[in-house]
Order: sequence, then structure tokens, then C-alpha cells
Amino acid sequence: MFRRTARSGAVPGEASKGGMLRNFDVAGSSADELTAGDLPRLVAAAAECEPHRIAVTHGADATTYARLHREVVALDAAMGVLLGQASLVPIALATVFPALADTARGDLRDVVDALVADLMDCVAPEPLSAAG
Repeated sequence: MFRRTARSGAVPGEASKGGMLRNFDVAGSSADELTAGDLPRLVAAAAECEPHRIAVTHGADATTYARLHREVVALDAAMGVLLGQASLVPIALATVFPALADTARGDLRDVVDALVADLMDCVAPEPLSAAG
């Protein structure tokens, strides 16, 4: 399951549909779990192996893994200690696509879900439970 960790111990999105990330099953019934804190590492891996691959699209706009990784690195350098790893990729996406900052529409959640799906195809094509 893909879930966002919370400092309070609660898992946002599990108790309400307004959570930023929905549950995302990475490898069927995999015992391994990904969290939003894993996204910066996965984006870095994708940027290394396929920098020009489209990471996500929003409307008519698109961004590559290389650009998204640069945004994540810059945000981490500027505010990473305050934000934490789990917030870096969603905030970087909202920087690349300013319209995503409108949380009432839920577009950011949908874009993060699409990113996670593509990351699993790009950097983890084998089920995580098969990785030894």
C-alpha cells in the first residue's frame, strides 16, 4: 500500500477522502510499503535513469523527471528540514504546476497518484515483494 505518513501517527486519506494521497497498491499484495517520504528518492532514481521521461501532466502542461528532481532538490535545500521528506514532492509539483495549489479541487492528489503509478513503472517494474 502507498500511504502518506503523518507526524501524529494518523494516516491522512485513510480516515477521509480529503487526504492528499489515496491508498496505492504498488505490487498487488506486496508486503513492502511505500510512503510519501519515499517519493524524493524514487524521483531521483527516475531522473537518473530516464531524465527526459514525462513524470506527470496537468492540463496541457507536462514536466520531466529531471525538472521535477531539480525542484525537489532546491526545495529540500531551502526548507527540507522544516517540511520533511513526505512533503517535498507534492510541494515541488505545486511549484511546477501552480494551479495544483487549489486544494479544493483535489488535482494535486490525482497528479501525485499518477506520478506514483509512473514511478513504479519507471524505477520498480518488478513487484517490490520480488526484490530481495
